[in-house]
Amino acid sequence: MIILERKIIHDRTTLCSHILYPQFVLPRHKHAEYEIMLFTRGSGRQFVGEGVADFEEGDIALIGSNVPHLHLCNTKLDSSAKTEPSGGEALQFHPTIFPIHLENIPDYQQINLLLQKSQYGLRFYEKGLCKKLKRMFQEMDHLEYTSRLIGLLQILDRLFQCKRIELLSETAYNSSNLLSDVNEPINKVYTYLFNHFKEKITLKEVADYVKQNPSALCRYFKQRTDKTIFQCLAEIRLEHACKLLSYSNLGISQIAYESGYNNVPYFIMQFEKKIKRKPSEYRMQLKL
Repeated sequence: MIILERKIIHDRTTLCSHILYPQFVLPRHKHAEYEIMLFTRGSGRQFVGEGVADFEEGDIALIGSNVPHLHLCNTKLDSSAKTEPSGGEALQFHPTIFPIHLENIPDYQQINLLLQKSQYGLRFYEKGLCKKLKRMFQEMDHLEYTSRLIGLLQILDRLFQCKRIELLSETAYNSSNLLSDVNEPINKVYTYLFNHFKEKITLKEVADYVKQNPSALCRYFKQRTDKTIFQCLAEIRLEHACKLLSYSNLGISQIAYESGYNNVPYFIMQFEKKIKRKPSEYRMQLKL
């Protein structure tokens, strides 16, 4: 299976980002960052390394650095399922945020153990823990520098204290087990879209970047992802818009432009079609 090599773009002041996923849309992918995922909507199946587990609202996972993962909604697994699309919130943090030779520092013993086990994929089960971590994620959005780092360490410490922790896989994922797919056409398309989604993108530009014929690339991309290139572009843009609606004071028009839409009414129409709410309604519900 193809593995998308994803580049996480952090704010210039941090290597730890709080990301919203109103709907899981990414294919199987990996990134250097560790990821704490809170499942806040819907249900489905999670694939981490060689491990597989069902998920539902309120579940929590920790995914290791460069471990391939995929979250599939039940609506994708069963077209007849009458369930809402699944989504969540993630805290993604780069390994270099920690001291070198972490394993040799006694103060980091528990966190180091947790991060080592995350290469297997970890799931945490404790009543009320997801809501508590969600509040801690939101509090981190208002922190900077040392305070933000302390917030991350407190979250990891709370995960270590969880009453029930389970491994997703019997073996730790090792990146040497699979050949790198970074130059595979699908990955190159996603790389281009993530880097240029705020701009006007043409099929020719994408095809030139991938060095393929436009028509052939479209057919290949559709066969491998079950989506068109521009459907994926729209999903990336709307994911970014949701983040801005949640964690900025920008107006709807400015958010539309920042997300790659030059036509505000069209942005609102596309947002409502995909997210099932108008941008203003989405922002209002987050404040409740």
